[in-house]
Amino acid sequence: MYHWIITFLKLCWRIACWLFWLSWGMFGVGITMWYVLRWWPGDRSLPVRLVNYFMPWLLVGLIPGLALAGVARRKWIALALAVPTLIISLTFAPLFLPRPAEVLAANMPLKVMSYNVWYHNWQVTELTRLIRQEQPDILLMQELNPALAGLLKTELADLYPDGRLYWAYEPEVLQGIISRFPLTPVELAYDKGRTQKVIVETPAGPVAVWNVHPSTPAPWSRQYQQITGLVEDIAATPGPLIVGGDFNTTDQSETYGLVEQYLRNAHWEAGWGFGFSFPAHRPRFREVPIATPVIRIDHIFYSPHFSARSARTLEESGGSDHLPVVAELIVGTLER
Repeated sequence: MYHWIITFLKLCWRIACWLFWLSWGMFGVGITMWYVLRWWPGDRSLPVRLVNYFMPWLLVGLIPGLALAGVARRKWIALALAVPTLIISLTFAPLFLPRPAEVLAANMPLKVMSYNVWYHNWQVTELTRLIRQEQPDILLMQELNPALAGLLKTELADLYPDGRLYWAYEPEVLQGIISRFPLTPVELAYDKGRTQKVIVETPAGPVAVWNVHPSTPAPWSRQYQQITGLVEDIAATPGPLIVGGDFNTTDQSETYGLVEQYLRNAHWEAGWGFGFSFPAHRPRFREVPIATPVIRIDHIFYSPHFSARSARTLEESGGSDHLPVVAELIVGTLER
């Protein structure tokens, strides 16, 4: 009788091992297929879109699986996992490698900060402290409700040493821009990524600055249409341009690629690491964070008239559900 029990247990163990390795192999093959599906149907497919959003986190499963397959000498399983591991690793490798910085003629630094302050955030003290700490030359804010906008305008009146602060606010889209330099509101392109457009008169010359907040990809077609319209305007703007905001899309998405055809991303040019910016809220257990931001949907883009000297994601949110992103751009001689 014991012989039959032992035989049965061995059979169960073999089946469990077979299913274990089969699941790893299917995981690797599935991700490789996803890479092909990125080209068609692309982000129209919800599974493809979700993987694009959380692509870096696939390594959390791929690397241990690859290591186990190697130790167990499961060659085909290791191969199935090695292909997507290599693809994803090479995709994000530039974010972890040193990059030579370009230096433009005038070398005038311009600090830009994009900050989704969150519509339900009333931590005015924390917000102003964080903004004062960074003291950006240009601050782009999203989800800025009218009451909070009025409070921040008052609290930040002395943000800059010369006591001058220039302000533009669009209550229709809940977006605001603060500048160290004079600015002129130009247009609100609601159907083109909810884009607030201003001209900032920097010492090096006028710069077009756009504060954007496209809708979430639900439905995806709406976001795609908005960003397509935004890109049309970008393509028609030959002069110096900075576009920042909460794009509600990651750097692996199809819509992101449309913008990247014309502009550079400060984080990819001068940042380090994944730079996740959302969600900022971190539950804690005995003061130890037990969660972390998982995606980067806040970006700062710029035209070739600039060069990025540094880019980073702040570690504090000031009560928002987004972490602010900051880029220091080097400005050359700007000609429109």
